[in-house]
Amino acid sequence: MTRTPARFLAFHRASLTFALSGALLLAGVLALYGRQYGWFERSLRIRLVMANSQGLRIGTPVQLSGLRIGVLDRLDLLPDGRVALDLRVPDRYRAWLSPRSTATIGRDGLLGDGVVELTAAPMPPATVPSRFMVSSRVTPGVDTLLAGLEATRADVQKLLASSTRVTDREVPAALAQFKSSLASGTAVSATINRELPPTAAQLRATLATADRTAQAAESTADQAQQTMREVRPDLRQALSDFAAAMRRTNALMEQVHGFLQPASAPVEPLSREPASAKPVVQGPAQGPQ
Repeated sequence: MTRTPARFLAFHRASLTFALSGALLLAGVLALYGRQYGWFERSLRIRLVMANSQGLRIGTPVQLSGLRIGVLDRLDLLPDGRVALDLRVPDRYRAWLSPRSTATIGRDGLLGDGVVELTAAPMPPATVPSRFMVSSRVTPGVDTLLAGLEATRADVQKLLASSTRVTDREVPAALAQFKSSLASGTAVSATINRELPPTAAQLRATLATADRTAQAAESTADQAQQTMREVRPDLRQALSDFAAAMRRTNALMEQVHGFLQPASAPVEPLSREPASAKPVVQGPAQGPQ
């Protein structure tokens, strides 16, 4: 009867030791976890509003410049159907975050979990409130890229189909027109080969005639210049003689004008009597013959 209580006490001590060890381990894990997520220190509450949650969940990491600084603490569905995300960031990051910061929703890698990336917007820590909102944007994910690729593939397929239709309808007509153009070009080439030699000969004759005419005109011009050089002294002398004759004629006219001017002056009357008092002189009477 004395062995049973001893065994029970030993088992009880072992169980209690195991429970205490587990509790201490759990408390350590919780303390570490709380330390990592800022449960035991003052925190900033940052809110952002989005059209949907983008697959994020509570506990999604919050990063600043690639470093983990906080977590997504709460998700709320708003009356208008949008989603409000509350981020919790330790107060020690107040110097880097402010209402001017921006939240970007992306992925940790190409296929990783969601992550909220905050941009730094430093302000004096005393002016940064404990709760504020920031604007947000979403980076394209794999699903968005795949949707874009699918739309691009559909557009390319439509383009290829339309190109095939255009080719089937337009290429034969274009080839026929090209053949007709080649035939016309061949006919024109034959005509040119046939007509070019006589035309070239006539053109050469015309050019030779024009050359001779030009030479004759050049010779005539030289003769005219030579004649002008020969006539120029005689013409200059004749013009000089003509000018001297004109000067002599002008001098003679001035002398004649001076000679004739006194004779043409009016004669003053000898008396002041009226013309009616003058005797009338009659000629001798003539008798009949």
